[in-house]
Amino acid sequence: MGWIVTEWQKLRPYFSLLDFGTRPSTRVGWAVRVAVLSFAVIVLWKRIGAVAAPLLDAKPPPAIPSEEIEDYRFRLPERVRREIFMEIAGPEAAERKRAIEHDKWKGHLWSREDDRGHFERVELRQVALRNKITLSQVYLILDEGIRDHWPGPDGEPLPATSPPLDPRSTW
Repeated sequence: MGWIVTEWQKLRPYFSLLDFGTRPSTRVGWAVRVAVLSFAVIVLWKRIGAVAAPLLDAKPPPAIPSEEIEDYRFRLPERVRREIFMEIAGPEAAERKRAIEHDKWKGHLWSREDDRGHFERVELRQVALRNKITLSQVYLILDEGIRDHWPGPDGEPLPATSPPLDPRSTW
C-alpha cells in the first residue's frame, strides 16, 4: 500500500500541469497548455467542418417539371398520381375518424386537425419512400387531388378547408 502513496507523490506535480485555472509557472507547464489547447482547437475545427461541410456543399435538388409530356405532372403520369392520392386519402379518412372518436383535444377542432396533420406528415414520408419519389412530389399530388376534387376511398373528395385557429385558453 505504501508504494501507491509513493507513486502518487511522484505524479502529483504532473497533475498540476493540467490545472487550467492557474497560470503555468514552468516551460513544461506552458508546453502542456499549448499542446492541449492545440489538440482541442484541431478537434473542434474538424467537428465544425464535419457538421458544416454538408450544409455548405449541398446542391439544390433539380426542379420538378410541371408539364413535360401530355398527362404528366411532377414526373408522373396521371394514373400513378391518382394511385398515390388514394394511398394518401385512405389513411387520412381513417385518421380523421380516429381523431373524432378519441377526442383527445376535448372538442377543440383546430388542435384536433393539427394533431391529425402530424400523423399525415409521418404517413406522407412513408408514401414518398414506398413510391421512390420526393416528399415535395407527394405534397404536390395531394394538393392536385384536393384542388381537382379527386374522389377519396369513400367516393367523396377530401376537404379543402381546415378549422380556423382558435387558441385554447387552457391546456
